[in-house]
Amino acid sequence: MTWTLEIHHIDIGGSGDATLIVAQDDGVGHMHGPSMRTCLVDGGRVPAGNRVHDYLTNTANLGIGPGQHPLDIVVVTHYDADHMNGVRNLLERHGAGIYDHTLVFDQGEPPGDEVNYRLYADAIGVRPGRVRVTRNVANIQEPVKERGGVRVRPGAVNNVRIQPRTFLTHGAVPHNPAVNAPPPLVVPGAAVINPAHLAEWWHPYWLVGREILWTDSGGEPINQPRPNAPTMTCIAVNRFVREDAGNSLYRAVAPLGNAEKIKNEMSLAFELRFGTFRYYIGGDIESGQERTIAEYLNDQDSVAGRVHVVKASHHGADTASSRSFIRRMRPEAVIISCSTSNQYYHPADRTVAILDGYPDAATPPPPQFRPIPNFLTGYQFPHNVGGPQHAGGDCSEIAGDPVPLAGPVRPGHVRLDVTQAQSQYDARGLLATALVTGAAQTAGVLGLALPGGLLPELAKAVLSAGPRDLRVTAVVQAALGAAHGFGATPAAIAATVAAGAAPGTIAGGAAAIVAAVHAAATGAAVPVPANEAAVAAAAAGLAGSLGGVVHATLLNLVQQATHAAAVLGGAGAGAAAGAGAAAAAATNAAAPATGRCTVTCWIRYLPVPAAHTYTIY
Repeated sequence: MTWTLEIHHIDIGGSGDATLIVAQDDGVGHMHGPSMRTCLVDGGRVPAGNRVHDYLTNTANLGIGPGQHPLDIVVVTHYDADHMNGVRNLLERHGAGIYDHTLVFDQGEPPGDEVNYRLYADAIGVRPGRVRVTRNVANIQEPVKERGGVRVRPGAVNNVRIQPRTFLTHGAVPHNPAVNAPPPLVVPGAAVINPAHLAEWWHPYWLVGREILWTDSGGEPINQPRPNAPTMTCIAVNRFVREDAGNSLYRAVAPLGNAEKIKNEMSLAFELRFGTFRYYIGGDIESGQERTIAEYLNDQDSVAGRVHVVKASHHGADTASSRSFIRRMRPEAVIISCSTSNQYYHPADRTVAILDGYPDAATPPPPQFRPIPNFLTGYQFPHNVGGPQHAGGDCSEIAGDPVPLAGPVRPGHVRLDVTQAQSQYDARGLLATALVTGAAQTAGVLGLALPGGLLPELAKAVLSAGPRDLRVTAVVQAALGAAHGFGATPAAIAATVAAGAAPGTIAGGAAAIVAAVHAAATGAAVPVPANEAAVAAAAAGLAGSLGGVVHATLLNLVQQATHAAAVLGGAGAGAAAGAGAAAAAATNAAAPATGRCTVTCWIRYLPVPAAHTYTIY
């Protein structure tokens, strides 16, 4: 049984969002045939529903015919028109069949009946085979509402495996002990809740902690999901965010009078896991919630706990994707759903600057932090003089071709693929894995016991900075510092940094950096022992030379830097050569050339415009 994960970021031709998730296995070697689960997260505005339906049925080949699969699940992250109304378009279709038995997850029942919400809710009921799993959830603390003069009541639910909690039952959720109920809500403005009605509605945090890909026909989690299968777990809804202690924490930041910000803060957010691979998607959720989300998803603030691909919330607006959020998540790639001619000119300059490695949009070059590749689902200005223009930055790839010189218009869909082999890729990523492996092999061949916590700290250091001189600086400080390193004197550290990060040294590559760092460290007024200096030199040499190189070249650099550092530390020629070879082999085993995942989209500025696949390491 071999699993694959596909995440399709659909270009909907304007502002909005639509993401298709497909998990499938081939069934080989088991008593069942191939299996698949499909989930659509949001659908754009009403006209975008037509584009989404075309993509689902023609590009993704969903359907009810031979060899096809229907849409199992749809998630509406919040009730903005550019996320919800396209879903309504899909659910209202007659004769499609693909949506007849779709499970629906959303925020639950709101206190008011906006027109768009009522049309959406009514569309769910067009087909009797559909189940709105969250139909009895009240999405705010005041669950009582009337429609046409009649009080709305939740409906009956049969065969519930996990007993939902109502407003009156503040306790641990049965069979899901990792998610504890928060204390009774304190409602700003002294909102009145009628105690007689509280026990009728499920609590707003009900969905937090639930896995939604693998459920029965009523949306209840199944007891035994398929082994090794991708999973999709809700980590935020209705301003309740899962926190690192396993609780569901209420995080309200927007003022009561700001209805749009409140609506965004209530977005559903999910973590997808497939082996070591992790992906985050969160509708239009804002920085107030993302702070807790990052603390939960990477509770140790480590490289091993990174989230590898982040879908930028709110289309890259400056209300999310803060510098602190990106720093803690440490993504290897970011996807931005913006599409052509979106009226809000997404993504924001601040978001683009952060992904390019700057603290904000006003900081001049060079970037201080690690730049992050990001992919935009379209050009902002397709018909400008001189050709299409976009709102991306130095690290952006813009998908699609709205005004091709020849051939059809190409949409800006961005597809991400993860194979089962890629799902076992080292969680730290290629750069960090190579560096810590080189340092560990150097220490091993020299018989040096490393201080506890040094290798994780080196991994954090190499991913904290952008330019090579800053990476060398961060790694030397981590290796020789007192917190996790060898405890060299401040003067020795300063001299070593000055030598290793000098422009001439950096230009010489790994060999020059290794030699300069070792010489400066051992030649300080209070010298660093040769074997300790060798570990710092190996790490610094790799920090200053890795990045932007092909996989095979990187393995050669790991081998060379480890070998050179081991010789300087006092290892014999044969032993040093063996350490270098072992470092390269271990790096390749943990982070092979297959990469973490691949991203495929149409690139117009290639010599011959074409769909291009990028390997993410």
